[in-house]
Amino acid sequence: MTKVVVVGGGLSGCGAAVAAKKAGAEVTLVERTDMLIGVAVRAGETNGNGWLVGQHELRFLGGGELFDTLASVKLHDHVPFPDAAKHGYLYDAGRAEPAIRKTVEQSGVKVIMEIRVVDVVKENGRLRAVKLEDGRLIEGDAFVDCTGTRGGIAVCNKYGKGCVMCLVRCFAYGDRVGVVEKAGGKTASRVRPDGTPGMLSSAVTLFKDTLAPELKARIEKEGLVIVPLPKELVDYDRMKIMGGQRSRDFVENIILADIGPVAKCFGLVYMEQDNFRKVPGFENVQVEDPRASKWNHIGHIGIASRDISLKVKGFENLFCAGEKSGQTSVDGVIITGYLAGHNAARQAFGVEQPLVLPRSLAIGDFMAFVTEKLETGEALKGVYRMARGEYWERMQKIGLYTEDVARVKARVAEAGLSGVLARPVK
Repeated sequence: MTKVVVVGGGLSGCGAAVAAKKAGAEVTLVERTDMLIGVAVRAGETNGNGWLVGQHELRFLGGGELFDTLASVKLHDHVPFPDAAKHGYLYDAGRAEPAIRKTVEQSGVKVIMEIRVVDVVKENGRLRAVKLEDGRLIEGDAFVDCTGTRGGIAVCNKYGKGCVMCLVRCFAYGDRVGVVEKAGGKTASRVRPDGTPGMLSSAVTLFKDTLAPELKARIEKEGLVIVPLPKELVDYDRMKIMGGQRSRDFVENIILADIGPVAKCFGLVYMEQDNFRKVPGFENVQVEDPRASKWNHIGHIGIASRDISLKVKGFENLFCAGEKSGQTSVDGVIITGYLAGHNAARQAFGVEQPLVLPRSLAIGDFMAFVTEKLETGEALKGVYRMARGEYWERMQKIGLYTEDVARVKARVAEAGLSGVLARPVK
């Protein structure tokens, strides 16, 4: 049986595993913690602006299971974020993990949890197996690295303003171990304006029950509430280290959203608990993540050098997805997961050509655009998304953005790719 091994059970790893299984491979997914979907357990936002097109393209390509699962736990629709106001919705981040896990397991993927991959076995530019911390080897014909780019305790301490008991839970499960790094592959880091590697996570979450009752009621009814910050608490230095390239609105206000278990302050990056309590409605608030309330965890460390098919350069059978491939949003990591998992299966089955989507599709153009930016180093200075910023502007300018779902379907059909991700490749 042809085998694909996916390391890392975040949303990209889940997408890669499902896609490889649908392509006909036997798939093992290894996750070091006790939950899937990675840091998406506190994400909560998806489908904003151009991602509407990206999500529907993936569905018509034959790979919409994870997006459909998130939509099944939707809390608030058409949420008016200042920088991604069209189509975006909030999902219940608490219910998302078990729902996604059910989707992955029902697809036939073998899921191994609470154990780390600590090394690889390679030979002549090919990986043969990954080694678990208990000494077991998991052999495969192709591999996908979805281990992300969160630095771990050592990196977060080294590069400052990090390691405050974050969602990655390194204290409980150990630092991240990247397959690309263990294999000797080339990686790079995004950098802050002062040249320091990595960026801080761009959000803070609060226990909803510690908000003023009227404020809690508002966010649960409206989904999103914008609370102006007192001038003395506005810190424009956040713009320099904001991983998601949010607008000034997210520095001058608390953009507070309901994502189910907690209230999320999008784009805030950091704020000490005592400063939160100076804002009306937040007098008794407790910060949920980062638990120590000061600074945040470091990410964007370890982006793999890869080609447009998401194959890691220097290796025949190693692919990457999600943050490892240069994406950070819920939408982007899922999409790259599906493409990497499908191409890993193609390689494992000996299919000569990988699937590279044409630029007539938004996903295809986006993948080509980001790959070009990574190759020139430009993508290491910021983040590219379909929801906002440079690529969102490009998408509208060249006519790839549309709200007409039938038109999206027709584009995929015209490219001859309808259902390609739903069919076995062997």
